[in-house]
Amino acid sequence: MKNLSRILSRYLFTAVLLLLLTLFLNVFLYIICGFQIVRATSRTASHVRVVAEALEITDGRVSLSGNGFDCLSQHYVWAMLLDDDGCILWQWELPQQLNHPYTARQIAAFSKWYLDDYPVTERITDYGLLVAAQERYSTWKQNFSDSIGIVDFIAHMIPVTLFINLLFVFLVVLVFGLRFYRSLRVLDKGIQDLSEQKPIRLPEKGMTELLAKQLNLTSDLLIRQKERLERRDDARASWIRSVSHDIRTPLSLIMGYASDLKEDPSLPEEQQRLAERIAHQSLKIKRLIEDLNLTSRLEYEMQPLRITELKPARLLRTIVSDFYNQGLSDVHTIDLYMDPDVEQVVLSGDAALLTRSFSNLIGNSIRHNPDGCTVSVAAGLQSSGSVCFQISDDGCGIPDAVLQALTAAPAHTEKAPHIMGLRIACQIFRAHDWQVEFADANTVRIVTG
Repeated sequence: MKNLSRILSRYLFTAVLLLLLTLFLNVFLYIICGFQIVRATSRTASHVRVVAEALEITDGRVSLSGNGFDCLSQHYVWAMLLDDDGCILWQWELPQQLNHPYTARQIAAFSKWYLDDYPVTERITDYGLLVAAQERYSTWKQNFSDSIGIVDFIAHMIPVTLFINLLFVFLVVLVFGLRFYRSLRVLDKGIQDLSEQKPIRLPEKGMTELLAKQLNLTSDLLIRQKERLERRDDARASWIRSVSHDIRTPLSLIMGYASDLKEDPSLPEEQQRLAERIAHQSLKIKRLIEDLNLTSRLEYEMQPLRITELKPARLLRTIVSDFYNQGLSDVHTIDLYMDPDVEQVVLSGDAALLTRSFSNLIGNSIRHNPDGCTVSVAAGLQSSGSVCFQISDDGCGIPDAVLQALTAAPAHTEKAPHIMGLRIACQIFRAHDWQVEFADANTVRIVTG
């Protein structure tokens, strides 16, 4: 919701900024236009002034000097000079139909408007009234007057009208912003529900119609995928349980018969050894079935953890002692390094599953190095208070294919080598929220959460 408020505030800020920029641009354009109008008016008046100043009396007649003639010929099409009685004292390029005396009424008319559609400019000189005309339809003239009260009213209404316009635009922007905010709020709630894997059905209307439609389609797709995954997982778990149950009974019979044959004194020694091998291999099959069931339960979080308090130092010593008590070969050595700070540390976890995980890692190093190796088991306390376990050996190490299978997605491990034991160990540690890291082919680090 905070994100939506931020979007709305940014939207309003942008709208206000655009309004101010538009206002500034309009004022700037108005100033430029006014300046150009004043400049053009002043330029026309200055041309007439130059012509008026160039008028002079020569031999009792009015004439125009060269400077004034140049200005007149550049900016006007004809000119004349009228005396107080309206008679023409001097003229230049005056059309024939305009070459006549003018009454006071005629002078008053063309001084405000046009003279035969010619826009004319007048100036009073020492010799009379100078009238200069520009091209027809080249200049627009308008003459008006009004009361001071109306002028003051207009001057006061300009800022008021501008403020009302700005307020109206701001309110329109605010209304559309609130509507957009409500639409986004619905989308935000839908996205939150979608992230929590909840089905959604958003109203497909308004400005967010297309987005709502896409989110609805995505929700339907995720629901269908979830149902297919659940059906597949249920089928897989059911198949594992069924196969395990079907194998358990004949396997128990095989183990029982093999044990009886192994201890039967009437059989030759060679036959007893074969029976012992059958019992040993049957026991491996039984453990594989147990591992398969355990990894399935861990993968689907169906294995309840029996959480108790345990001391990791005592746990590791017990595990290492069991390996020696079970008859560790002379070519294998297990070295245990314990940080003194770890001695008093107490962790919470499932002691049986953790024992199985650590035993599995140590046992892998021993099984895959039949010619002998040294297994180093260490535990240290980190500055953050976490305990770091490290198991390493100087043997052949974990093959690259196995490391890739452990770190790859399940879809990439279908043809991977047998990694059931290592996968179960990693699953148990992660079920305790511990981090597992394969530093290299010979070293595994486990850090408690």
